[in-house]
Amino acid sequence: AVEDVVGSGHLPMLPSHEPPRQPQGHAAPPLAAIGALHHSGPSGGVPGAMQEILGDVEDPHTRFSSTAVPNRSSLTVPGGLPFGFVTSPFAGPEDGSKWLRREAERCQSCGAVRNLYVSVETQTGRWACNFCQGVNTSEDLKGQGGIEACRELRDAVIEYAEPSSTAFASAEYQPKTHLFVVDTTMRARDLEELQATLVAAVGALHSNDLIGLVAYDSVVRVYDLSKSDVASSHILSGAHPPPAHDLNALGASGAILTAPVHAAAEIFSSIVKSLKPPVRAGSRARAKLRCLGPAVETAVAIAAASVAPRGGPAAVEGVAPLGGKARVSVFMGGASTLGPGSDISTDQAAGEDEEEPRQYYALVGERARRLGVAVDAFVVSLTSVGMPHLQAMCAGSGGEAVQHASFAGAHAQTLARAPVRAAGSAGVFDIHCSPAVQITRVMGPLVPPSTREESAMAEDFPNMAMAPAVEARHGFTVLYHLREDLNSEYIYFQIVTAHTTLYGQRILRASTHRIKVTANTAVLLQAVDVGAVGVLLAKEAVVQVREGSATREEARAELNGRLQSIARTWSDQVKVTPSGRMSTLPLQLSSLASLVFQAQHGPLLGAMLNDEDDAQAARQAFLAYDMTDSLRILAPPFLSYPLKPEDVAPYTHVPLEDLSLLPSRLLVLDHHTHVFVWSGAEVSSAEHEEAREKATSDVAAWTSTRFPAPEIMVLREGESMARWLVCRLNPAHRDVGAGGFVSAVSGAVRSVFKSRFAHTDDDSLHEWLAKLRIAL
Repeated sequence: AVEDVVGSGHLPMLPSHEPPRQPQGHAAPPLAAIGALHHSGPSGGVPGAMQEILGDVEDPHTRFSSTAVPNRSSLTVPGGLPFGFVTSPFAGPEDGSKWLRREAERCQSCGAVRNLYVSVETQTGRWACNFCQGVNTSEDLKGQGGIEACRELRDAVIEYAEPSSTAFASAEYQPKTHLFVVDTTMRARDLEELQATLVAAVGALHSNDLIGLVAYDSVVRVYDLSKSDVASSHILSGAHPPPAHDLNALGASGAILTAPVHAAAEIFSSIVKSLKPPVRAGSRARAKLRCLGPAVETAVAIAAASVAPRGGPAAVEGVAPLGGKARVSVFMGGASTLGPGSDISTDQAAGEDEEEPRQYYALVGERARRLGVAVDAFVVSLTSVGMPHLQAMCAGSGGEAVQHASFAGAHAQTLARAPVRAAGSAGVFDIHCSPAVQITRVMGPLVPPSTREESAMAEDFPNMAMAPAVEARHGFTVLYHLREDLNSEYIYFQIVTAHTTLYGQRILRASTHRIKVTANTAVLLQAVDVGAVGVLLAKEAVVQVREGSATREEARAELNGRLQSIARTWSDQVKVTPSGRMSTLPLQLSSLASLVFQAQHGPLLGAMLNDEDDAQAARQAFLAYDMTDSLRILAPPFLSYPLKPEDVAPYTHVPLEDLSLLPSRLLVLDHHTHVFVWSGAEVSSAEHEEAREKATSDVAAWTSTRFPAPEIMVLREGESMARWLVCRLNPAHRDVGAGGFVSAVSGAVRSVFKSRFAHTDDDSLHEWLAKLRIAL
C-alpha cells in the first residue's frame, strides 16, 4: 500500500488520517447582472434579485456531510445516507477587531439574523429573508454604498458584541472559585497520589483565585482555611441533602470556607496532606460509606456563595447568571453508597429504583448550572462508579466526568488543564433552516431551557438549547431530512450561538450556509464528505446506546442495515461472485465501509472495553466532541516513525490493520484517550531507545492541550500489554489466511506467520463486508 506522508517538524496536534475528502465548498454562483429591483403583491412583497457581493463564504468550524442535497425528499429519509453537519462555534479565537459592536439585525418574521444571502432593495433598504421570505427594513442598507459597506452581506460568519454587555466587560482577570471535594475512602495509594497532584494543581492556579476543601466518607467535612495550626472542619450529615439552616449556620460560623490562593495555599496543602482513609470499625463495608451527593451539594452551595453577585449580560438575560465563575472538582475512589444518589448495587440502596440516582444527580447538575457552578468528577476506581449518573450531573452543570487509571501521570495533566479549558460561559445554541428542511436530531453537550427566562426565549426559537460548557473542543451535531421534494436552487442553514467571554463580554455568533440542490446523482456523490458521513452514522448509533433505546448489538445491526441501504440506493452496479450477487458502494463512498467497521469494533460499540464505565465515558466524549476529535476516536491515525537515515518524512500513515505491525517498525496509534508507541521485535533494543523517546516526546507535545490528557503507553512486540494496541486494529491477517497464502507457503514461513498473529474470532473488514453482501 502507498503510504501517505504526514509532514515534517513538530505539529500542533497528532495528525488525523481520514478518507480523502471530495473537493467541496459553498458554490458561489456567477454574479448576476445588476437589474432593477421590483416588488410583488399588494403588501409590498419580496424584493427582487440583485448582484451578489460575496466575501468569505466558509465557516472553518462547520463541516457538512454533503455540500449538495438531492431534490427528492425520499433520498434523505432517516435510515440511509445521513444529511447533517457538525459545528464547533466556540472554537475560533476571540478577535475583538472583527466584532460588530451592535445588536444583530433579525428577521421580524422568523428571527433569523440578516446574512449574505438575503435580497435587498437598494433604494429603500428593505430586505427579504432567505429563510421565510419575510420583508424587513434596515436604514443602513439604503443606497449601494450602504450595501457594499455591510459585512453581514458578504461574510458567512459574523460576530456581534452586544452593547448591553459592554459595560460589564473587563480587560482584567476575573478570579475564579475552585472547590475541591475529596473521597477519603479511596485506596491509601490512590489518596497519596491525589495529595501530591492536588497540591501541585492548586499551586498552578492564579494567585487571586479562591480555593476551598470538602472531604467526605460517611459524613461531609467542610474545612476552615483560617486555622494554620490544626485542620478544623465543620461536619454535616451524609444521610440526606444539606438543609438550608445547616448551610446558613455554616456561613454564619465565621469560618473561612474559601480564600485566595496566595493566602491559603500553604494551609490548604497541609490539610490535604493530612487526609487519611477512615479507620475500619468492625467491617470493611462501613469504611466504604460514601455520601457523594450531599458532599457535592454542599460544595456547590459554598462555591456559589463565594462568587460576589454582580450584574452582567447573563444576569440580564437570565441565562446561567454567574456561569464560569466557579468550579467544583470531585475526586472519587468508588461509587456513592450513602445518602441520596447512592449506588443501587450496594446493600444500603438495594430497594431504590434504578432511575432515582440518575434523576437525583441530573437535578444536582441543573441546580449547579443555575448557580453558575460547573462540576467535574475525576474517578480512579477498580469497581463501577455509576458513570451515567455522574455524567448526568457533570454534563448538566457544564463539567465532565473523567476516568483514569491512577491519580498520577495523565490525571495530573488533566487536572492542570481543567481550569483553563473553558472559553466562556452561559452558552446558547440555535438553528434556523429553510421551511422544506426538518431538523431530526441535535446531539452534543446541550441541555433544554429550564429557567423562566430561558423558557420564554425558547417560545420564539423552538430549536434553541442551552450549552452549559463553552469550550473550543465541543461539537454540536445536527441531522436533517427534507419534508418535501424541492424545486428551489438552494436550501439554507443558520447556526446562531451566544456566550459570555472570560472577560464578561456577551458575543452573538451567526454562521449562515447555503446548500445546493441537485437532481444529478454524480454531482451529489462528488459533494459527499465521507469522513463527516461516517461520524454522523456513528453518532446516531452511539446516542441510541447512550440513551438506552438500543443495545450495542442492536446498534451494530442497524449500522449494518444502513450501509446495505446506502449501497443499494446510491450504486447501480452489482458484483457477481461465486457465492452470489453482491451490492457495491459507489467509488466516492468506498472508504465509508472502513469507518462503519471501526465504529462497530472500536471502543464505542465493540467489546474492547471490559469496564462499562470506560465505555460510557468514551461514548459521552464522542457525542460531545468536534469533528476532528470525533474522527480521531472513530478512525485513529496509525503512524510509522522513521528509523533509517535516508527517511526524510518524520511520520507516514500506515493501514489501520495488524499486518502493519512489522518487526522493523516503530509505530504510533492515537485513539484520543490513549496513545500507543509500539516497537517491533527488531527495534525493541536499547539501540533504538532514542527514537522511542523522541516519538514519545512528540506525542506529549501533540497532545499537550488535549482534555482529558491521554494515557501514553509504550509497548513492545510480544508483551502482554501490546493487546491494548492489537485489539484496535483490523485483523487483516485473517484475509491472508482465507486467501490460501498460509497453506501455500513453506512450513517455516507458515509457523512464523501464525506465531505473530494470535487467533481471534473477530471478523476482518473484508469478512464483515462479505457477510453483508457488499463489495468494494
